[in-house]
Amino acid sequence: MDRVSSISQAYSQAPWRKQLQIIGLFLLLVVFVALIAGIYLNVTARAATLGREILMMQSQIQNLELEIADLETRLAIANSGQEMQDRSIALGFHPVEKDEMTFIAVPGYSPRWGAVMAPAPAPVEVVSASLPADYTESLFDWLIRRAQIQFGRLEVLP
Repeated sequence: MDRVSSISQAYSQAPWRKQLQIIGLFLLLVVFVALIAGIYLNVTARAATLGREILMMQSQIQNLELEIADLETRLAIANSGQEMQDRSIALGFHPVEKDEMTFIAVPGYSPRWGAVMAPAPAPVEVVSASLPADYTESLFDWLIRRAQIQFGRLEVLP
C-alpha cells in the first residue's frame, strides 16, 4: 500500500506529466483529423479528375457524332440521283434509249428469285392433360392432409 501512495505522491508532485498527456492527446487528435482530411481531399480530387475526364470524353463523343452525321450527309448528297446523273454526264455518259439496249442471254445462269418465306403455321392442336393431385394441391391443403394423417383421422394410401 505504501508503494501505491508513493507513486501517487510522485505523480501529484509532477504536474507537467498531466500537461504532457493532455498535449499528447491533443496532438494525436490533430494528427487523426489531418489524416482523415488528407484522405477526404485525395478522394475528392480523384473524383473531380475523373468527372472532368468523363466530361471531356462526352464532348469528344458529341464531336465525333457530329462529324459522322456530316459525313453521312455528304455521302447521301454524293449518292443522290441528280448528283449521280450530273457526274455521269460530266464523264461522257448519256441516258440510254430503248433501241440502244442489248440484252445478252448467258447460258447456265440462274437468276435470283425472290425471298422464300416460311410456310404458314399449321393449326395448333390443343391437348388437355390432367395433372396428378400432388401437383394441383395447395400448401394449405397439404398441411391439412398431413395433420389428419398425423392425428390418425386419415389412412395413408400406398
